[in-house]
Amino acid sequence: MLEAIVFDFDGVIVDSEPLHYQAFVMVGKSIGFEFSYEEYLATYIGFDDRDAFRVMLEASGEKVTPERVAELCAQKQPMFDAVAKMGAQSGSLAIPGALELIDECAKVDLPRAIASGATRADIELMLELLDRRDRFDIIVTADDVEFSKPDPTSYAMAVEKLGITPGNALAIEDTAAGLASAGGAGLMTLGLTTTGPAEALADAGRVIDDLTGVDLEQLKLWY
Repeated sequence: MLEAIVFDFDGVIVDSEPLHYQAFVMVGKSIGFEFSYEEYLATYIGFDDRDAFRVMLEASGEKVTPERVAELCAQKQPMFDAVAKMGAQSGSLAIPGALELIDECAKVDLPRAIASGATRADIELMLELLDRRDRFDIIVTADDVEFSKPDPTSYAMAVEKLGITPGNALAIEDTAAGLASAGGAGLMTLGLTTTGPAEALADAGRVIDDLTGVDLEQLKLWY
């Protein structure tokens, strides 16, 4: 029985992976590290900023310390803010169908949350740009957990805060790491091919292209 929805953020609510990539590239150049968007999708897509910069530092031969990782994360934030605002102005920020589903959940007061590897600052900014900040009281971010997905902590924390049995909550995800995180916490799963191929989402209960035309009636038929 579907009693709540927990949304991933990047690739589910917002088409922000290209924006994160742009910001990572700008910071990466400062440590002599460059990589393609295909490499980003293959290696970094499931990481939060901290883990992404740890891998970049290791690959560049620089010593990895918590202080250096924090410094690079701080450098990325204003760069990401700038490209996110440009994305919002162009009208290309939201994943098709996502805002409509979120609004329907709010209208009928279906419990909902966000469980994301993005920083709270990133999420707050983009929700404000989309005029949807008031739709979510519960947001679990990279700032709230020690480990990135596929660790299940973010989803476990979200359903605990919602007060919902994990098996009655649906996680909407776009990556294998995210699906593993949600499944590890006991949630039902829906995969979106907004970031990668359907083959990468084989562990999802169902896989669709995006949220276009998907409403609560349809989700309750599926789950």
